[in-house]
Amino acid sequence: MLNRRILRVKAMQALYSYFTAQESLKDVVRERLESQFYPDPAKDDFAESDKFTARRKTAARLFIENLQQRSVAEETEEDVKDAAVRSIEAYHTELRKEQRNIRNVMVNDIADIHKLYFKLVALPLEFAHQEKLEKDKKEKAHIHKESAWRWHFIQNPVIDALTKHEPFTKGLIDLKLSWDEDADQIRTWYKDILKKDPVLIEYQSKEQPTDEEHKEAILHLFKKIIFKNDSINEFLSESDLHWTENKSVLKSLVVKTFQDYEKDLDPSYEMKEVITNKEDDMEFFEVLFDETLKKSKEWDDLIVKKVKNWDISRVALMDRIILKMALTEMMQFHSIPVKVTINEFIEISKLYSTPKSKQFVNGILDVLANELTSDGVIRKSGRGLIDNK
Repeated sequence: MLNRRILRVKAMQALYSYFTAQESLKDVVRERLESQFYPDPAKDDFAESDKFTARRKTAARLFIENLQQRSVAEETEEDVKDAAVRSIEAYHTELRKEQRNIRNVMVNDIADIHKLYFKLVALPLEFAHQEKLEKDKKEKAHIHKESAWRWHFIQNPVIDALTKHEPFTKGLIDLKLSWDEDADQIRTWYKDILKKDPVLIEYQSKEQPTDEEHKEAILHLFKKIIFKNDSINEFLSESDLHWTENKSVLKSLVVKTFQDYEKDLDPSYEMKEVITNKEDDMEFFEVLFDETLKKSKEWDDLIVKKVKNWDISRVALMDRIILKMALTEMMQFHSIPVKVTINEFIEISKLYSTPKSKQFVNGILDVLANELTSDGVIRKSGRGLIDNK
């Protein structure tokens, strides 16, 4: 489910951006509307400021109260009513543009994850190159002092096999990826971080590491250094605006690539796909994003009934988004078991929401899923599933 997990996370990020932008846009358009009802020093009498204040408040109220129905039925001053209606239309037009932009950004971001995945996988090669440069430099300087660092990255079979794996090397060329412009950064990481890491020092001190030890060294490099070191993560966050959100996805992809490496297999590597079937996967993303937006109010009404003594606005925005997405997935994708959907969104809540979100999301989704399935609203069909049409 890794690829679908990525798409769920991307849809969640897009929805979070949308709902955040929605509130900001509401304020911007309302303020723009109110600005039309301030007195003009050149022609208006400031003695009538109370009248302007009242008209301004009426316009703002009509705008907020009628955003959903997109029309104003209340009888009031014609120019105030017209201004409110124009603002409502302007708000929805700008919100549609924002929706398209956010979706396009997230689609492009999925492609960027693929690029960064390849670039991160290439890091061991860069460190092996740095190691060789250092070794050659010492040899040229005739420095023969015994060192605990035995240059095992140069001869590491996991790294060597990667340099011969055509899907990887071709991918770097096709995507125009390299660390050449960051050579100084790689050198700094190698000298100041890798060469001071106790686990790598122990690995490098071994006379002849086993194949498993070579592999474990690379896994340690990613699990405990690349994805955990503050300075490396700061650099990567500057390279990728969505690094914080994408980090867990990229870690899963990269670590699994090296975990699945088998020396005796041909090929010994399998490069992971962010998207395995572009058409189907993008349809999944778009339906999840678009239908969650379309049914947002309906889902709010369902959720609020299960949140005792709470107004829906008191539920954390991220939790509301996660619940709405889960409901959309249960309704729209008949071949995905309800339990899979619930488990996926519980995992996402653990990664991206509050510490108490796991229990909250689990409880609400479990109750809603049971009720909606019993009522025949959720219909599942396919191998191993009950078709309750």
